[in-house]
Amino acid sequence: MDSVKKILERRSERSYKKQEIEKEKIDQLISVINSSPTSGNSHCFSAIIVDDIELRKTISLGLPTQQHIIDAPLFIIFCADLNRIEYVSNKTNNKIYTNTLNNFLSASGDAYIAASFAANAGLQLGLGSCYIGILRWNMETIAKALNLSGSIVPIVGLTFGYIDHQNEIKPKINHVYKGKYDMKKIETEIQEYDDVMFKYYDSRNLNKKPNSKWSETCLSFFLKEGSDKPIDEFIKKTWKI
Repeated sequence: MDSVKKILERRSERSYKKQEIEKEKIDQLISVINSSPTSGNSHCFSAIIVDDIELRKTISLGLPTQQHIIDAPLFIIFCADLNRIEYVSNKTNNKIYTNTLNNFLSASGDAYIAASFAANAGLQLGLGSCYIGILRWNMETIAKALNLSGSIVPIVGLTFGYIDHQNEIKPKINHVYKGKYDMKKIETEIQEYDDVMFKYYDSRNLNKKPNSKWSETCLSFFLKEGSDKPIDEFIKKTWKI
């Protein structure tokens, strides 16, 4: 039950101590990543440990809210990767069809699953972590810097470190419905969650957002039409969708 408690109390950690992570713990994280499940046992993901500080700075976009990307003792990028199966295809002279949305979703899912396994393993090892989605805005730069070639796309990053300062646990909204999906229940839950998050944003110790609701802060990610175009183009070009 202690491991479940740790998961329930997990939060995105953006403040790390200036303390290196022991090699033994990093090796354990690597073992967990290599042991994570993949769709059809196809192993369509790869993970890359990024030590290059200049690349980390580029990924952070110079934003103060992303300083943990630079400061974290450990930063790993998880990629959707079809290169293994394509190598087998070429070696055996078999024509395969990998350039589909389904294969991209499966490989991306493998990458996220591996990242989740690693994050939860980090909790058991006494480490905090934070998922990094902003790296998708630097896909082409990352690909060049990390020698990514073929059908491989950076999907999500994960920082690790020993926790320095923590925010309060962020309240969560319900995601689980029994039997059938319930849109009416969603509407009620959003109204209730807005009230809860309004109080949370105003009272937390770090990065307060006075007079903010969840619905208002979340909308900002979706308001700019066409802002994802560079990401879409890189994925289509790399995956040949």
